[in-house]
Amino acid sequence: MITEIEADTVAQTDSNVTRLDFLTRVLRTENEHLKSGLENIQVGLADAVTSSTATADNCRRTIEENCSRLATESDSIREETNEFTAAVSEMRQLVEVADQQLVGMKKFVELIDEVASQTNLLALNATIEAARAGDAGRGFAVVASEVKELSKETQKAVANIGEAIGNILANSKNVSDRMRQLDKRSNQVRDTVSQLSSRVRETQDLNVASAEELTSANYRVFMSLAKLDHVIWKVNTYLSVIEGSPVFKFVDSHNCRLGKWYYEGDGLDSFSNMPSYRSLETPHAQVHEATERVFELLTAEAGHDIDNFVVDALMTMEQGSVEVFACLDQLLLEDQKSKAAP
Repeated sequence: MITEIEADTVAQTDSNVTRLDFLTRVLRTENEHLKSGLENIQVGLADAVTSSTATADNCRRTIEENCSRLATESDSIREETNEFTAAVSEMRQLVEVADQQLVGMKKFVELIDEVASQTNLLALNATIEAARAGDAGRGFAVVASEVKELSKETQKAVANIGEAIGNILANSKNVSDRMRQLDKRSNQVRDTVSQLSSRVRETQDLNVASAEELTSANYRVFMSLAKLDHVIWKVNTYLSVIEGSPVFKFVDSHNCRLGKWYYEGDGLDSFSNMPSYRSLETPHAQVHEATERVFELLTAEAGHDIDNFVVDALMTMEQGSVEVFACLDQLLLEDQKSKAAP
C-alpha cells in the first residue's frame, strides 16, 4: 500500500515534472521567438552590408576616378597657364627691347636732322659768299644751291621718318602698356589656378577620407553582423540541446559568413596585416568545434555523464564566442589606428 506520505511525494514529483515540462516548453517557445527576431535582424544587416559594400566600392571608385581626372586636368591647366604667363612675360620684354631700339633710332634720326640743318646753313653761307665773288663764284654757287636742295630733301625725309617712328613709338607704347596689363593679369590667373589646384587636392583628400570612413562604417556593420551570427549560432545550439537533436545544419569555421570573410573576403584583403587577425582564427574554430561536439553528444546514448559533457562543450562554445567578440572589436580598433596614423 502506498502511504499518504509516499502519495504526496509522488504527487509533488509529478507536479515538479509538469512544472519543468511547462518551463521547458516556455523556454523553447521563447527561444524560437528570439531566434526568429534575431534572424530577421540578421537578414536586414546582411542586406545592409551587401548594399553598403557595393555602394562604398562604387563611391570610392567614382571619387578616385573623378578626383584623379580633375587633379590631372587642374595640373594641366596650371602648366598651360604657367607657359602662357612665361610667354606673355617674354613678349613684354621683347616689346620693351623694341621700344628701346625705336628710341635709339629716333635719336639717330634727330642727329641726321641736325646734320641736315647744319648742311643747309653751310649751303646758305656758301651761296652768300659766291654772290660776293661774282662770276668767279658762279660755279660754287651752283654747287651750294644743289647742296641746299639736298639738305632740304634730307630734312623732309628725316621729318617723315621721325613722324613714322613717333607713330610706331606711340603704338608700341600702347602695346607695351597692354602687355604689362596682360602680364599682370596672367600672373593673377596663374595664382588663381594654383589656388584652385590646391583646393582640388584638398577636396580629393577629403573625398578619399570620406570614402575610407564609409568603408570603416561598413566594417563596423559587418562586425556587428558577425556577432549577431554568433548569437544566433549559440541560440540554435541551445535549442538543439532542448530538442535533443540538431535543429540547424552544421558548417565549419571556413564556410560560415565570418569564415568566408576571414579566409577569402574583405578580412583577408583589408585586415590580414593587423596584429589581431591571426588571433581570431582559433576561438572562431573553437565555437564551431564545440557545437559539433554537442551534436555528437546529442546523438549518443543519454546519461548523466553525457549531460556533463554537453555542459562542458557549451562552456567551451561560450568562451570561444567571448574571444571572437573581443578579436572583432580589436580589429576595428587597429583599423582605426592605422588610418589615423600619419
